[in-house]
Amino acid sequence: MTEERRRYFRIDDSMGVSYRCIGSEEAKVFAEQTQANSGTFDFAANFDNRIQTLLDACKIQAPVAAELVDLINKKLNFVIAQMDVDSELMHKIAYSLKQVNVSACGMAFANEEKLDKGQLLQLDIMLHPSELHIAAMAKVVECMPLNIDEAEGDNTCFVRVDFAEVNSNDQELLIQHIVKRQSEILKQKRRMSE
Repeated sequence: MTEERRRYFRIDDSMGVSYRCIGSEEAKVFAEQTQANSGTFDFAANFDNRIQTLLDACKIQAPVAAELVDLINKKLNFVIAQMDVDSELMHKIAYSLKQVNVSACGMAFANEEKLDKGQLLQLDIMLHPSELHIAAMAKVVECMPLNIDEAEGDNTCFVRVDFAEVNSNDQELLIQHIVKRQSEILKQKRRMSE
């Protein structure tokens, strides 16, 4: 795991995050489903990846066309989401926008609930602005109380988690998101220094 951590870099970002604590039996089922799905081709994730890659390239050559395609893609995703109202509604209600420090192997964020070290979590992450979803099982590595001057709102703890199980397609989406955000952050720093 230490070598894996060195392969991925971290960024600060805003993401929709929801989680629920799970026991060892649920973790086993989640791991089995993740491994079973890793070998299959996820058409939806593949389409999203390809659309996002082409949109990024198109934004340079034809920004208006890229915006149009992006809006159509978002509308299509909205219609698809409405077809599965129950589960999507639960996701959207449960998500809270959090400032996170994230890499492809884990994340850290301020939280209102104290979590025990070693607790397993089923994480649902919504990337912004693409609104792509990532499901992962994570293990709490550390949960430290925040000082009074660090606490924001109801967030009184700082949680660090390692991703224990992530579908390979979701991990690829997360890596692409991090690389893209890193590039945007570097561009912004260059502009500010000019």
